[in-house]
Amino acid sequence: TSVLLCNSASRSGQSCDTVTCRDSLLFAKKTELCLEINVANISGLDDQNNETEMTDFKASVVAFEVQKNFANKFFSNKAVAKSLIDDTSGNLLDNLYKLLYVFTKNKKDSEKTTRNIIKIAIKIGMLQRGDKFSREEKANLVQIQKNLRTVAMTLISFYQVDHTYDRNFVIKYLTELETLLKNLISNHLTDKSVGRVEQIFGVVKTPEFLDSVYVPKKNSEMREIMGVVVSDLNCCLEAGIL
Repeated sequence: TSVLLCNSASRSGQSCDTVTCRDSLLFAKKTELCLEINVANISGLDDQNNETEMTDFKASVVAFEVQKNFANKFFSNKAVAKSLIDDTSGNLLDNLYKLLYVFTKNKKDSEKTTRNIIKIAIKIGMLQRGDKFSREEKANLVQIQKNLRTVAMTLISFYQVDHTYDRNFVIKYLTELETLLKNLISNHLTDKSVGRVEQIFGVVKTPEFLDSVYVPKKNSEMREIMGVVVSDLNCCLEAGIL
């Protein structure tokens, strides 16, 4: 900037002494430094905001709200009063939210997907406790639980054992799980709930999401969070939750 000022002054016939050039250089450097500090401060604020958005979601709070509202609408007995989301499940859902947030970079979308998972899980659990399923539907629920357990064990194995990731295998089982869930709830819940199932799987069974977790170096931050999710999945399997 100071050089341009000096050249401009020379072309117009004005003198440009050493002091003026030195002052101009000093001003330019101070301006540049201020800009760098401002950029650093803004970047730091963005990082803090992102960290806050990743940690301020609590699955247990959402689950309590969903269970309370659903119970008030459809149930009158105390058989469904006990919480359906324990600490182990809550930790898994909290970390799944973080995984989704890193993937989408969008708090609203990540919360929507996680809330939909909680809503569907809670409603199926309460329908089961309220003995609302037919004999055939109970058999379908057992198949869903087996399928879910297979998916969980597969996700763990693909993470822990190098070069075993098979995207098509995961998508196949997730697609089957989606179909089973929609068939189970279609006679008991609204089309809106069926849409929630479709929204969930419209995210988690996409190649981009799965590759971001399992393809080495594609997304190191997601890979790191997936390590925590895998630990949570193991805890759920050991506790018999999955």
